[in-house]
Amino acid sequence: MRALLISCLIALAPSLSLAQVGVEIKIDRSQTLAHEPVTAVVTITNRSGRELSFASKAEGTIAHSWLDFSMRDAGGRGMQKLNNKVFQRAVIPAGRSMARRVNLSSIFNVTRVSNYAVTAHVSQPGIDDTTYTSNSGHFTVGGGNTIYRQAFGVPKSRSPKREYNVITFNDGQRTSIYAQVMDTRTGFALSTFRMSEYLSFEEPAMALDGKNQLHVLYLANPEIFVHASLNQDGAHTGTKYFKRVAGRKPRFVSFADGKVVVSGAIPYDPHKEAAKIPTARRASERPK
Repeated sequence: MRALLISCLIALAPSLSLAQVGVEIKIDRSQTLAHEPVTAVVTITNRSGRELSFASKAEGTIAHSWLDFSMRDAGGRGMQKLNNKVFQRAVIPAGRSMARRVNLSSIFNVTRVSNYAVTAHVSQPGIDDTTYTSNSGHFTVGGGNTIYRQAFGVPKSRSPKREYNVITFNDGQRTSIYAQVMDTRTGFALSTFRMSEYLSFEEPAMALDGKNQLHVLYLANPEIFVHASLNQDGAHTGTKYFKRVAGRKPRFVSFADGKVVVSGAIPYDPHKEAAKIPTARRASERPK
């Protein structure tokens, strides 16, 4: 009986040592649009009773990061990395935790519509060569519904032939509207930008101005329209809000100088409207 107990303790020893450092991964959003960045937060907890230092090491020309990831596709197959990402040194005091947000899309190609599972690994080279492994984080990449496409050119750039896509996507809880810039030669997205939640009661309006910048006008709530604009690289350049006017439908108007403006609606400033709302009185000041 004693021999059996000793054998069990020996078998449990690796698990007990693993418990000295806790690693947890949490995906920011369980469902994302294809080409949208997939981000996660890795939390590392030091239970060793002493300060721990995590640093990457080099073997010849190859660098081994102390924080690493492995990913599986829907078929359970391991996925190859896009690059050998190396994370900066981290020091965690005894009994403390450290969190790092990581863009998984920069490490793995997760543009294909599918289900994925990712695991984080933390190693301590030079101490006991132990690797601590997290739980599995699961997420789904969906395709969305493309409601607008427009090709345009950017001469003398690395991606001279591009295309704007406006896409609606429901992640199971809400429907959002996105603007995307694609490199039509490679099929890769240069940018995927989520504008906000979207209501489908009114069809969005899209227009390009004289600089080939994209303008999108859409309904965000029953009374408020959003005018969002993006440049040729897909970077967000501005957002304006408008309220509908009775008997008129908000729309874009293009001028000869290339400007695009909203007609059929009045400007709306949500910050000023919020400031007009009176603050609640304290209980002692309320009438009895």
